[in-house]
Amino acid sequence: MTAEPPDVSPVTLVRYPHTQAHLEVLYKRADPPPVPLSQRIRSRCSCSAKDVGNFLLSLLPIVSVIRNYKLSCFMGDILSGVSSACLHFPQGLAFGLLASLAPSYGLYTSFFPVVIYVIFGSSQHLSVGTNAVIALFTSDLVRENVVKPTLNSIGNITNSSSGSDDSLDDLYLLEKASLASGATFLVGVILLALGLARLGFLTSYLSSSFVSAFTSTAAIHIISSQVPKALGVKIPPISGAGKLILVYIEIFKAITTANVCSVVTSIICIIILVFVKDFINEKYKDKMKMPVPIDLILVILATIISHFTFLNDRFGMAVVGDIPVGLPAPAFPTIRPSIIGNSVIIAVVIFVLNISMIRICEIKHGYQVSSDQELIAYGTSNLFSSFFWCFPSCTAPPRTVILSTMGAKTTINGVLTAIILLLILLVLGQYFTSLPVPVLAIMVIIAVKNLLTQLKQLPDIWRINKYDLVIWLGTFLSGVLIDFPFAIYIGVLLCLLTVVIQSQRGKSYQMSKLKKEELYLDNSSYSDLAHLPDVTVFKMESSLYFATTESFRSRLYQITGDPRKNTKEVQELVLNDLNNESDTDGLEKQQNGERLPKNENQERAQTMTSTHVIIDCSSFNYVDMSGISMLTQICNEFERAGVTIMFVRCTRYMLDIINRSALKKAIKEGQLYPDIMDAIQATKRMLKM
Repeated sequence: MTAEPPDVSPVTLVRYPHTQAHLEVLYKRADPPPVPLSQRIRSRCSCSAKDVGNFLLSLLPIVSVIRNYKLSCFMGDILSGVSSACLHFPQGLAFGLLASLAPSYGLYTSFFPVVIYVIFGSSQHLSVGTNAVIALFTSDLVRENVVKPTLNSIGNITNSSSGSDDSLDDLYLLEKASLASGATFLVGVILLALGLARLGFLTSYLSSSFVSAFTSTAAIHIISSQVPKALGVKIPPISGAGKLILVYIEIFKAITTANVCSVVTSIICIIILVFVKDFINEKYKDKMKMPVPIDLILVILATIISHFTFLNDRFGMAVVGDIPVGLPAPAFPTIRPSIIGNSVIIAVVIFVLNISMIRICEIKHGYQVSSDQELIAYGTSNLFSSFFWCFPSCTAPPRTVILSTMGAKTTINGVLTAIILLLILLVLGQYFTSLPVPVLAIMVIIAVKNLLTQLKQLPDIWRINKYDLVIWLGTFLSGVLIDFPFAIYIGVLLCLLTVVIQSQRGKSYQMSKLKKEELYLDNSSYSDLAHLPDVTVFKMESSLYFATTESFRSRLYQITGDPRKNTKEVQELVLNDLNNESDTDGLEKQQNGERLPKNENQERAQTMTSTHVIIDCSSFNYVDMSGISMLTQICNEFERAGVTIMFVRCTRYMLDIINRSALKKAIKEGQLYPDIMDAIQATKRMLKM
């Protein structure tokens, strides 16, 4: 079926053909005068008292929030703040255990970062605090750097890495908590430095496929770390390549020792949480003012049942144990060189996860926040909380979704959250000592299960971009089959490699005009094109730099013919050879039915397909020294072959590069045009001469 032209009036373009130089003279291109370097330095380094005040105020968004606060925002902030606190409390307990620390440290991490983010943060929907992925990183960090002392370690100074994290002595727990706080301190310093250096743009170098695969890998590791607690089995600490496989081998070895009460409790919790979260809250979310806080309800009910039925004493089911009352005394954290590398990784992951959630909220609610200010907020919240026994803090998607759906208007909602969490720390926390550990384990599993739904994106990724699929699978499989940190190493490496490879594989093609319209399209993709004899229009959809220069020239010469084999000197030599050949020794002489080979000069000669070559430069967003050198070389080679080369659709950046480089000498008058049609008109005039 032949497509009909659109039922609209045709576009009529009326203008005169120009060269680039004529166009700029005719319409008086006026570049701004260059600013001297000394003046630029002074403008950057000098500031008035007002500028200093404005800068300091920009670091404290809470000032602007308070100045412009409206009472109409109060109800939304109260409801969202209370709802967020209902998630903070159970997640703090659960993620504290996930971090291989006591639940109380999870509560500290739920409280202190919230207070600081209210002051420095700029997104009303971001809920900082505990996060499953960051808790998992913290767990790996403390496991690798802290060895549990034996009962005789004080006297004999011997160490052992055996034993369960659930039965660590106070000395071991304090050492782990202090080291986790040290990581928090380093994370805060790194994020704060990035924010002050205005490096918020760095997240653009990590593709969404990498983030998706990384969080999916994290979900599998998190779930796997909670399975032993849900079953009530004890397995030895495992690290290194193939960690997940070894974990499940140990789980199956110990499956006969599973605690029946823990298994039953876990099954009941799974049924309740899935039913309420995925059915009631999801199906009736438009009819409810706030989702059912099933995590908080389950924690309260499980604690009451466990306390009055003595599940720990009668059935041996693990419980949370003592939760200290009050706020912890500030202390300087333990910092070791061995945790610096992991801290850098944690800082990057925190920034990526937080900014990813903020971008979702920005699109949904139509506002924009500064990535640099957010970095400062994450840095200060981690830096401050590191002195109060907190492990690194980050947003958690469920809490952020709560703030988004509950209509949080300003960051003041964090004040309500902090007040409720403070009440729990000062008064209510002590009443949850009988909370079963399997309940928290299942809460963690259910909290991250939705991350696995990202696997459904694979067919779409396959259809859209195969390179993104390589990033996704490489990141995911390396994290699952080797170990979690390798997901970052290999994922980032694949992101960089695919950028380079894709830039090298930019499509190159010849363009021709439609027979009925003044529109130039790819010869290989469209039909009904009118090819102009002796003229080649060429385009490469990529920047021109060291990685693409050879492919650019190779593809161009493949279409036009290689000018190096058809210079004027070679043409004269071939002509002389042909004139000097006799009838018996000529090129067409046959011997024994076979044609004689051409001589050396004739072998060198290659017929050029065009006398004019037009290069479309509209895709050259970046050109380096190799690119300029290649273009200069191409100009000279075509000139020696008697072929006129023209450059069209040059960006302002490209024109400036030409004027500042040796390419300006290689481009003669009348070889630079604003558009393809200008060059074609000039070519037609030349061919008629």
